[in-house]
Amino acid sequence: MRKRISLLAACGLVAVGLATTPAHAADPAFPVSGPTALALPVPPATGSPREESLVFTLDVPRTGAGFGGEAVLTVDLTKVAGIATVRENARGAKEQCATSATALVCTVRGTLPRVELSVAAAKNAKNGDTGEITVTGKTDGATVTPTTTKLTVGGPDLVMREMALKGDPRPGESQPLPLVFTNAGTQSARGVVLELETTRGMSVVEAYDNCRTRTVADVTTALCSVDGDFEPGETYELAGDSPLHVKANPNAYSDRLGYGIHPAGDEPKAAQWDGKAATGKRLGAAKRATKAAASARAVDLNPGDNRRTFDFHVRNTADFSTAAVTLEGDSGDTLTTAFAFENKGPAWIRSARAGDSAARTVIVMPDGVRVVRKPDGCTATTATGGERTEQLGAPRYVCALGDTVREDQRAVYPFDLKVEKTLVNAKGSVTVGDWSATAPRPHSFDPNPANNTAVLVVNAQDDGTGPRPTPRPSTSAGTPSPGASATPTATVSATAAGAKGAGTGSGTGTTAHGSGGLASTGVTAGPIALGAAALIAAGGALYVAVRRRGPART
Repeated sequence: MRKRISLLAACGLVAVGLATTPAHAADPAFPVSGPTALALPVPPATGSPREESLVFTLDVPRTGAGFGGEAVLTVDLTKVAGIATVRENARGAKEQCATSATALVCTVRGTLPRVELSVAAAKNAKNGDTGEITVTGKTDGATVTPTTTKLTVGGPDLVMREMALKGDPRPGESQPLPLVFTNAGTQSARGVVLELETTRGMSVVEAYDNCRTRTVADVTTALCSVDGDFEPGETYELAGDSPLHVKANPNAYSDRLGYGIHPAGDEPKAAQWDGKAATGKRLGAAKRATKAAASARAVDLNPGDNRRTFDFHVRNTADFSTAAVTLEGDSGDTLTTAFAFENKGPAWIRSARAGDSAARTVIVMPDGVRVVRKPDGCTATTATGGERTEQLGAPRYVCALGDTVREDQRAVYPFDLKVEKTLVNAKGSVTVGDWSATAPRPHSFDPNPANNTAVLVVNAQDDGTGPRPTPRPSTSAGTPSPGASATPTATVSATAAGAKGAGTGSGTGTTAHGSGGLASTGVTAGPIALGAAALIAAGGALYVAVRRRGPART
């Protein structure tokens, strides 16, 4: 009986222990990522088969949670025996894989653990042979989700032919797109997708029910799905009842057309597409009468030749301009103002290279004032344009836009200037244009270089000898500076762009105060402001500057 009681007690203790032991959270799962399919060129009669790159990556979270910094990936080769040869890519992390006849066992490390392979069709493989590579893995603290890549020997190779287009059309002019493509592969493509991509100044005229479009930033892409078997060695063109034309829009200048052909399923993917057109017409492709020679390209299953681009230089203009600024202030005052850039069109402008600034605004400060606040999109330089570490108090500032300027774009750059010495008719300048080592030069497309430069003047006088102008009435309360009086005021003055004088002419404007008082433009030059209503009045011809009073005087 005692033994039975002791046994029951022991069992009870075990049960209690199991009930109170905390459960471990499930290990995180790291998937192996790689392509779902890979086509291999058919091996040639003589010479070595061409290798293709195949990369598998272990998707480790950036935090590294559950990852000990090392994993083992096993590449199973049993299902590609006689179909493909697989080896570690010599350009990758060398000697991380142990090789056998049936597998590669690879030790991978780092924040982006990966194995890079070179794959080619086996010497005796035939067109249409298929196999699979499966990659599994192990790592401490996590489970690894495997992946499989299907290998196929041979396949379609769609090659887009280059079009002869007119490169310098006029705005409003359209021209046909004589699209032609060839299947230079070894297998038919069951359905193709035509890709057309136009920048902001160009557009495709026709719409078809089997096409869908999307516009992102300044680029519109159309994908048109065309059914049918597109046979190896054959060349195809647009069907006679479904032509395509490209048109130069009124805002065209330096624009681009991209055009490509893809096997159905391999076309570019996008999350959002516009609704399909309801025209009752479908875009189609027809076989050309003559058969293309396929032998020279029979082993070239190369997606790199599916797409081409064409650059247009439309005969158009864009008028870049700025506006004059007149300020008034005594020693110790801080003046809040802004400097303008405007494209009066009609063309939008795209820089020749992505990332280059399409336009710059250079501001030369007058004597007697010091910059105490500037936008992030403006960089301080020396008086001759050299580099400068200290960004405040510089004699010269360069404000760069992004690599595109739309046809109606207006940008405003807010600054605070402190008057350190009271001067009369202290002058600087504001200039917009293309990059130059000294001052911006007008762009070749700009028909009106006279409005590219405007005066920046502090305490202007009509002839430089008469009395100082009377400030315009106060329009709103300013932002107090440290030590300012309890009821400071802001004075608004406006002057026509390029005009001389103190800015006592007529015009309307809205006072802007300090940093953060201007609306954001959305352009890429940092906290630039768009002051179409607040700071550029009368169609941009009049420019408003604001005075913020300094410390109260006794």
